[in-house]
Amino acid sequence: MNTVLKRTVLSFAVLASANCASTTNDVTIPQGDGGPSDASMAVDSGGNSPVDSSPPDTGEVDTGASSTPDATGGATDGAGDDGTVDAPGNTGDGAVASTGLFSDDFESGSVDATKWTQQTMNGATVQIQTMIVAHGKYAAHFHSPGPGAGSPNDYAYLIASNAPAPLATHNFGRAYFYANPRMTSVDTGLIWGGTKGFPRPTYLSLAAHNGGWQFGFIQLMGSPGGEVQAYPATPMPVATWTCIEWEFNDQPTTIKVWGDGTEIGTLDNTDIAYPPGHTPGTPLFNNMNSGLIGAFTDFGFGFYDWHPGGFAFDYYYDDIVLDTMRVGCLNSADK
Repeated sequence: MNTVLKRTVLSFAVLASANCASTTNDVTIPQGDGGPSDASMAVDSGGNSPVDSSPPDTGEVDTGASSTPDATGGATDGAGDDGTVDAPGNTGDGAVASTGLFSDDFESGSVDATKWTQQTMNGATVQIQTMIVAHGKYAAHFHSPGPGAGSPNDYAYLIASNAPAPLATHNFGRAYFYANPRMTSVDTGLIWGGTKGFPRPTYLSLAAHNGGWQFGFIQLMGSPGGEVQAYPATPMPVATWTCIEWEFNDQPTTIKVWGDGTEIGTLDNTDIAYPPGHTPGTPLFNNMNSGLIGAFTDFGFGFYDWHPGGFAFDYYYDDIVLDTMRVGCLNSADK
């Protein structure tokens, strides 16, 4: 199937400052820093799934000191065991967020226009809210109203453009991630890093695929257009915060991904599930193993539902960091 035809184009752009204020490092990185690998942002047809709605969201940014626990038992607002609410950026046990070369913990209570441009389509929304957060008081919420099967695709994204130059060839990232309900669609893009030109960039991506993960390289402009995808066996956690870390590399072009410090999977020329028939060890794409991105300039966080199935869903992100070395997870049990 022609990838360029099967993917409709999202339309958004985001401006990010090269530097963002945050706090100092205090993170945990497990022994054994992984090597190169890859990740993706989308793949095939839509699925159908019943709505397992998360706690209601008013659409308003709550500027109060705390919020109520979410119905699924996930972390709410970073309050400590004594009931106090941590200061912005605090993880609940004294650890604070890593700044890296780019970061946002959303503790300003709104989308920072100096870091992000937000883009939405077909009723999808982005807001900074207090109902479901990993740490502190705020997190970003991306909602799909569930367009019917055959409807135009919907998406909601925050995109950081003009990323710091040291991230151009090889970079690492971390985000706390919360999904509800479990996605059964074959292709819902989540986190990506790649070129300018959205909605038709060339990029590496982490995506949802049939309730699990999908890591891939996608080229939506130029010739040849196409994609390669890997489907790791690890299921995607639902209704709980997970520390997702990734490594995007263009020399060679690969992805590696961890969840709560444990490796989830990789994308490289030894593990290609789509398109079928790839011989392990042969070039990843277009007879090339390296330089397929050219330069990482833009990074996106949110979702793109390539195949709406008529069910609503929500994704939340918190404590986003991009750097030239592995970022690690925060030292906190409050997830």
